[in-house]
Amino acid sequence: MRHVDPAIMIEMIEQRASKCERESYEQHLTDCRRCAAEYDSWWTFLSGLCPSSLTDAPTELINECIAIYRKPEPLPSRFQRASLLFDSFLQPLAVAGLRGTPAESRQVVLHTQVFDVHVKVSGKESDRRIMAQLLPLQPDTIIDGAQIQLHIPGCPAQVTRSNELGQFTFSGVPNGPLSFFIELPSSGSIVQFSVQGG
Repeated sequence: MRHVDPAIMIEMIEQRASKCERESYEQHLTDCRRCAAEYDSWWTFLSGLCPSSLTDAPTELINECIAIYRKPEPLPSRFQRASLLFDSFLQPLAVAGLRGTPAESRQVVLHTQVFDVHVKVSGKESDRRIMAQLLPLQPDTIIDGAQIQLHIPGCPAQVTRSNELGQFTFSGVPNGPLSFFIELPSSGSIVQFSVQGG
């Protein structure tokens, strides 16, 4: 018997050959090494072209797997830090004072997610006065009655509250870096910032 034609091998692999043809060629494939090797290579090739019988995983399982590797959302913190927008001490001498004379006061503007803070520090180093104002970024932010704590290393903390305009004052403030903690009455969030230097 002559060798099996490749077209017939493909029909056998795809199960399109009749039962009678298949039985006669299967006997030849058992006896002929060359045809058996060619049949195996065709079977390997065609099985790789078949559509995959795999199905997608259930959506719930996919979502559970994604959740394993998803970074958890950070919990909202009560504490926020303010960023410095302006400090008159960091400006050129011509802005800080006239003809080399030091300015009588220091102006600092800070920004938070909720409000801006304008701070004016004036007076002698041992007896400074701080006047400041909270300027809310949203009209519905309540700043009346915000508690402000002032901390200076080595000194007891001073506490005051803002008025309905967000203004507050500290008097008799000793020399040293100033650390402020501002707690808003409505949200309970605390904003922290420091004013370094003189």
